[in-house]
Amino acid sequence: MTQTLTRNSKITFNLVQIYTEIWKHKSFLLNWTKREIEIRYKGSFLGIIWNFLNPLLSLMIYFFIFSRITQTQIPNYLVFLFIGITSWNFSVQTITRATDLLASSAGILRKVYLPQETLIISLVISNAVNYLVSFGLVLLIIFLTKAKITFYILLIPFVVLLQSFFLYSTCLLLASAGAIVRDLGQIVGTILSLLFFLTPIIYSAETISKKFAWLLNSQPFAALLSLYRDVAYYGRLPNLHLLLYFCILCILWYLFCHWVFNRLRYLIADLI
Repeated sequence: MTQTLTRNSKITFNLVQIYTEIWKHKSFLLNWTKREIEIRYKGSFLGIIWNFLNPLLSLMIYFFIFSRITQTQIPNYLVFLFIGITSWNFSVQTITRATDLLASSAGILRKVYLPQETLIISLVISNAVNYLVSFGLVLLIIFLTKAKITFYILLIPFVVLLQSFFLYSTCLLLASAGAIVRDLGQIVGTILSLLFFLTPIIYSAETISKKFAWLLNSQPFAALLSLYRDVAYYGRLPNLHLLLYFCILCILWYLFCHWVFNRLRYLIADLI
């Protein structure tokens, strides 16, 4: 059955068949995800504390520069900034790892046959878990600064789910391309560096001219950040038009990325 999936996927794109096969390997998926989470901190003196320290160090630098030097007028800038940094780090860590995921996992793929998507799902889940842990620090900062908090913050897991789905789609594309173009990591790293400044992480989208505001909001990372800030910073229901746009974008992006991945599946198996 599995071999049939691999050989025929180059011609057909049967999502039911693909995910049925992945479900058969659910035990491997759970164990591999657990391994990915554990290995991140294995041999580390501070362990899971790094989940808090890394974004916290970035937060301190940007907070000092923009709140003390440039005198930003954004209320409760500490919370505003930290929501952006943690969300961005989740995306960057996941996308960067995806570029060499299949090539670096060639050993396990040769020993145990399983759908290649399994490793990508595991990557996204493990990083999502780490992100949710680090988001606990955001909640602590909200509490300590006495920032506005409403029951809408309970929608955070839903936004994380949307972000995970978008990242999964992106990783499908990058993982397949990365198995063919081995220096893709450097290219993606450069693009992410540029995207950082095109995403309202350290500044507010409201400061952008209305002439270009639509362009910023149509950028998926900016749209995601707006959804996060709606529920965690402004304490309100997410912008429904933006939410609908992002959901439609996710579905179309996923279908495209998985179609490309499926077309390259046979070639990837030969290359790695």
